[in-house]
Amino acid sequence: MRQQINLYQDVLIDKPEPFQSRSAALLLLLAVILLALFAGFSYWQNQGLAQQLDRIKKQHEADSQRIAELEQRYPEPRKNVLLEEKIIRLEQEMKSQNEALNYFSTQDPQGNGKILAALNGLARHPLKGVWLNQVRLAEGGAQVRLSGSALNAEIIPDYLGLISENNIFGGQVFSRLSLNRVEKKLNQIDFTLESPEADNR
Repeated sequence: MRQQINLYQDVLIDKPEPFQSRSAALLLLLAVILLALFAGFSYWQNQGLAQQLDRIKKQHEADSQRIAELEQRYPEPRKNVLLEEKIIRLEQEMKSQNEALNYFSTQDPQGNGKILAALNGLARHPLKGVWLNQVRLAEGGAQVRLSGSALNAEIIPDYLGLISENNIFGGQVFSRLSLNRVEKKLNQIDFTLESPEADNR
């Protein structure tokens, strides 16, 4: 008795796995690997940021401490009233000097020489107890007006003689001398000396 076997039956034929199931497995494995890499990179990056933040906090604390030490060592400067007054006075003097320079730069050189000589003479021949408050020289020194003060009236003739003896104003003739006693200061006298031309102005 013979028995025949059909080798072509579907059950006995090896069937390969479908291509789609293999691809899905590979894609899943690749996705798992990428997620693991991304998680590792994120963890490493977070660790770096945490370390950097810690360094910044420590630096901030050190800077704050340094600032506090400097504030204690160098407190905020206080205003010096005397220094401010001196600065204001110097600024006013500089302003007056600039005005004088501007005035002389616009005047006739010959007249300037006469004016400068008169000012130089006044500066070189002071008299103790007498001070000038205003010196006015116009028309190249032809018009003169002096205003000042003296500790007492007896000094004023001495000062006028000093001006005349040293020829400070080049023989200028004065036509008016006015005296005014200061009430608040018993002996102080204010005086004004004017040439004829200045007297008419």
